[in-house]
Amino acid sequence: MLVQLLTEHPELPEASWSISTVIAELRGFVHADSLAGLVAYQDVLGGDVHAANCYEYLGQTLQRHVLNTVWRDVPVELVVALPVAVEAVSL
Repeated sequence: MLVQLLTEHPELPEASWSISTVIAELRGFVHADSLAGLVAYQDVLGGDVHAANCYEYLGQTLQRHVLNTVWRDVPVELVVALPVAVEAVSL
């Protein structure tokens, strides 16, 4: 399934993928510095993108943005983590 996605859509940005051994789910992490990478996958796979939790990594606050969808009967969760301005986190 993943091979089909990447073969049919070579224009999609680089991502790391794993397949759950507990439930049939494909999980990915988009290697991008903007939401554009995640939106490119959304354009192909459909689904909804939402902002998720913030966390600290190497002294920087990051926020996860998640695409949840089903593609060819397989649940997919795709994430990109982006820096958040300190002012936005403190609100």
